[in-house]
Order: sequence, then C-alpha cells, then structure tokens
Amino acid sequence: MRLGTLLRSGPAAWLAPVMVPVLFWFGVQNTESVIQYWESATAQSLIVLGFVSAGCGACAAWESARIHRAEVDNWAPVRGRLHIAWLHLAPVAVLGLLGVLASLAAFSSTALGAPGFPSLGILVTAYAVVVSHIALGWLVGPLMPRVLGAAVMLVFGYLWGFWPAAIGELPWLRHLNGQGMSECCGLDQTASLRSMAATVLFSAGLVAAALIAVALNNRRRRDMGYAVSAAAVGTVGALVLAVPLEFRGVQARDPELRRCTGTRVQVCVWPEQYDREDDMVRWAQDTGKRLGEVGVTPAARVEFGEPHPSESVVRATTATSVLPSAPPDCAAMPGAEYPGDAAHSAIYAWLSLTAGEPEEELVQHWPSEAVALARQVRGLSADEQHAWYERNMRSVLDCSVKPDLRPASFRQEGGEKP
Repeated sequence: MRLGTLLRSGPAAWLAPVMVPVLFWFGVQNTESVIQYWESATAQSLIVLGFVSAGCGACAAWESARIHRAEVDNWAPVRGRLHIAWLHLAPVAVLGLLGVLASLAAFSSTALGAPGFPSLGILVTAYAVVVSHIALGWLVGPLMPRVLGAAVMLVFGYLWGFWPAAIGELPWLRHLNGQGMSECCGLDQTASLRSMAATVLFSAGLVAAALIAVALNNRRRRDMGYAVSAAAVGTVGALVLAVPLEFRGVQARDPELRRCTGTRVQVCVWPEQYDREDDMVRWAQDTGKRLGEVGVTPAARVEFGEPHPSESVVRATTATSVLPSAPPDCAAMPGAEYPGDAAHSAIYAWLSLTAGEPEEELVQHWPSEAVALARQVRGLSADEQHAWYERNMRSVLDCSVKPDLRPASFRQEGGEKP
C-alpha cells in the first residue's frame, strides 16, 4: 500500500496537525517549575505523556478495527499479520514520536544555553510507554464494535497516564506508566535508572505479549499462554524494580561533575553554574565573614539549587545553612507542640539581613513580622545578637524550650539576662 494511501485512510495524519501544536502550546504554558538544566527540562516534558499515549492507543485501535472489519487477514497471504500491523501502525508510531518531541521542544526553551543535551534515557522511556499503548490498542480494536475500541483506549490511556501519580497508597505505580520522573530534577539529581528500567520493562512486556498474540492469531488457546507469560514476566520484573522506590523517581547526580572552591565557606557548583563560580564564591566568603562578626559559623560547604543564583540568594542560602532543614523529631510526634517555629522564622530573617540580603527583597518571600523583628535584633551589639541567636536556636532544636525573641531581653545595659 502506498504511503499516501496509508496516511489518507489512517487517523494519524489527521490527528497530527491538531495534537502536535496543542502539546507544544501546553508545554510552553507549564515551564514554571523547570530550571535551566537539561535533565529537568526533559523530565518535565513528560507532563503530557498521558495525552500522547492515549491518542496513539486510540489511533491504533481505530486502525485495527478498520482492518478487522475489512477482513484483510483473510486475503491472499502475501503479507503476514505482523507485516500488516507494522504497515498500519508505523504512522501512529511517528505520531507518538512527534508528540514526545513537541513537548520536549516546548520545555527545552528553559534549558537553552545550558551544558549538555536532553536526556536520551528519559526520551526512550517515554517512547516505550507510547509504543506499549499502540500495541495494546491494536489488540483491543477488533474486540469491540466499530469505534468503541478507540474510545476505550482514549479513556484508558488518559486514566493510566495520570491516575497512578495521584494514588498515595500505591506510589510505585507511577514508575510503571512513566510518571515516576515527572518531578525530576534538581541540579544535584538525575532521573532514577531504576524508575526508567521499571517503565521500560513493563512496556516491553506488553509489546512482547501483543507481538506474540498477533503472530499466533489465536490458532491454539494454549499458545496464547505465551503472550500472557510475556506480559506477566514484564510486570513482575517491573514491580521488583518499582515497589522499593515508592515516591522516589530521582537519584544523586555524578559527584565527579561537582567542584568545590573556597576556604572559610566551600562553595560547590555544578556544570550549569561554572560560569558564575567566581561571583558565588566571593559572595559566600563575604557572608561567612559577616556572620563571623556576630559569632555564627555557616556550614562548611554550601550548594545552590538555581543554575544562576542572584547575589541575594547566595548570601541568604549561605547564611541560613546553619538552620536545620526540617523540624526536630520531637515535633513529628502525635500531638506535639513546636514552639521553635516562630524562632526559626525570626532567625532566618536575621541571618539573611546579617549576610547582606536587602530587606526589600527579603520581605518578598518571608513574613514581614519576622523581618521587622530581625531588623530590631540587628540594632543590638554583636555580643547581644549572638546571645539572642544562641538562646533561640535552642528552641529551634528542642521542642521543650520556648523562644525568647524580644530584643530587649538581651540588652546588656538593662533587662533580664537570658
């Protein structure tokens, strides 16, 4: 059959002019959470994978039902069933590839200029999901009257593409449909190889089962057990990989790519930050000096999550590195009170102001009451500020200690000493 005839008679060529631009437009509207890092841009592009796989599965079911109604399989056996399936599904497979690449193109706008390239592993994983839906659609199409198979694949593909990620009780399901990496990645992370392998293995099991079912053509029922076995093996293998992951779809990035510079404070940068390393080191070193004047020593090593952090971000991140990233264990106990929450907010604001972050920038992302209190504490002497900090850090680290945030309590010329 001529290519032109295939395209005119099949749904792929008719759907492509609608689906591809819509996917690109949708991707452009949803790039807020992407950072200038190719791994992040590639992973975030999977947000539309459910739409692509559902559309391709429906197209495959449509084509299969049409071929079944025409009884093409009963014509002269010049071509085998697998050859016929490939001939009619090739345009659908191209449509799926265009859909994946259209989304990638939209999200890649945020990563242009960053070192590296789109993640081939993530793209292969996404396309494996699309191919599995195409194979499943080809099987489902003849089993239902007319276009019902296409409608079923459209609904099933949409639900399977988005529903598992919303199930908290079975978090590992997201690693079977390709959504396990959709929230990847920070600069210090890459997509989990285990998550990608689980998705590919599950998809490969479905594709293998479809190939066997098409080749055997239901000649003997017991032979169809091979198809079921192929799907079962792929599913079991995928579960072995996916279940231990739970929600985790990322893994640590190769530490060899990170380099650390500095003395008072070591600043560690990733390839996306190399071009700004000198400025980041200078700002962090100056922050360490400023904190030293009030008796505070920042963390020995700091990293930054933004590819090109501003001076304010570098100063604030370096200064607040002394604060714990999460409340103490005592705060997680049922019914526990954590009085250190207010102290944490005030200390964060005080550290940021001490480091040199402008107050007008700090109030844009931090409570104004905490910033106002921090400004008052900054009016104390260096020793008094240090005493205020030490006293209230005890409240941050211990649920049984109530904070004392009043600057007047720490003035040496009057008031009760801490």
